[in-house]
Formats: sequence, C-alpha cells, structure tokens
Amino acid sequence: MGGFVVATLNLRNTADRWRERAPLLVEQLVELDPHVISVQEVRRIPDQARWIAREASRARPDGPPWEVRTAFKTGPKRLWEGVAVFSRPPVDDDARLRLRGQSRVALRVTVVLADGRPLDVYSVHLADGDEAVRVEQARRLVAWMDGRPGQPALVMGDCNSRPGSAPIRALTADGRLRSAYALVHGSEPPRTVPPGGKGRGTVLDYVLVNDGVAVHDAWLAFDRPSPTDPGLFPSDHLGVAASVSLLPPG
Repeated sequence: MGGFVVATLNLRNTADRWRERAPLLVEQLVELDPHVISVQEVRRIPDQARWIAREASRARPDGPPWEVRTAFKTGPKRLWEGVAVFSRPPVDDDARLRLRGQSRVALRVTVVLADGRPLDVYSVHLADGDEAVRVEQARRLVAWMDGRPGQPALVMGDCNSRPGSAPIRALTADGRLRSAYALVHGSEPPRTVPPGGKGRGTVLDYVLVNDGVAVHDAWLAFDRPSPTDPGLFPSDHLGVAASVSLLPPG
C-alpha cells in the first residue's frame, strides 16, 4: 500500500506463549513495513521493544533502522510494562504524560517526514475497568494535545473502549480526532481481538487522526494465525493500520 503507513498493536507483553507468538509478530511486522508503529503492553525487562526492532531489522537488513522510544507505567509497575513507538523517520522529540489511574502513561513522539514536516504520534493504553477513569484519561490526553495547536497528530493504541462509548466520545468530540478505519469503511471493524481472545467481538484498538492528517486507506493487521496452530496469533489483539499523509498547512 502506498503512502505513509502507520499501525498500532497491543503486544500482550511476554504472556500467552510469547516464544511461539514472537516469530509470527516479527514476520507480519516485516511484511507490513510501517513507517511508524505504536505498541502497548511492551515489557521493560527484558527490553521487548528493542528486541522486536532488532529482529525485524535482521529480517529486512536493507530497510532503514527503527528508532524506538518508550514510556513505562508509573510507580512499581514501571518495572513491568508500558507503551512505545517505533519510527523509521527520524525522531525530533518525545514527551510523556501521566494519565493517572492504573499507573497509565501516554507517549508523544514527534517524527520528521521526508518533506521536513513534523508529525506528532501518540501511543496510549487507557485503563481497564472503570469507564469514568478512562474518560478522565481521554480528557487529559486531549488537553495535552491542545497545547500543540495546529500540529498534525495521530493517536494510536488500545483505548479499552468500544466505539461510541464515553471515552471515545471524549477523544472525538467536536471532530478533534477521527477514526481512520471508520473514515475509510464507514464503521469500525467487527472486532480488534482474534477469535477466542478477551472481549471477543469487540473493538478496543484505534488509529485516530486530527484535521492535519488525511487518511487514504485503513485495514486490520497482525491478523494471520500460525499456519500450524489456527488459535495462535501474534497477540491477543489484532492491529489496526492506515495509509495517511499530511494535509497542506493552513
């Protein structure tokens, strides 16, 4: 697919048969070959993000190297997992926001595109459980983004929220963010979890764009099971990918 390809995937850290899932994930990442990917539930120790980047680079040695930026949960959970962004384009800056509730954080990575223009990429993983906590986290994220007016931006990640729910409405109010998949297809996919996964038949994962970003296509990714085990997928979530470009300034 042409254009600037972005994607998101909840990795499920190293749980659920990681040693068997890992080759599937790396293979499908290499095939997708996104310019930028946001991941969630990435293990800190061992350094899962850099392992994935290294293995994908070995599988495609002719490609540009991945630059990896991470943000780990707060408190004791900081030793366990967090979110990350892998970028092929150079990274100009990054920043982190405490979302509060379940030690969650958001990561903002500013990448520089081939034409020299910056793009803000946000990797998020909202809390599970109490919806009111996710609504407040969504509002905090939006307020953080409002501090960078006019900046083209993507928000990608596991929002632990169904389409139309209060947290998603908080993110998309007044058209500030729009779902890339829904823009292309008219609705969200049937699910972003594989058969038998948690929340079967639900959509929890999104690529959201602001009004500085045009969407050309969107599709599910990391959705192919093992050829020898139909119940084994790269993760317990499916990924969402999109082909995008920046709109002209002004």
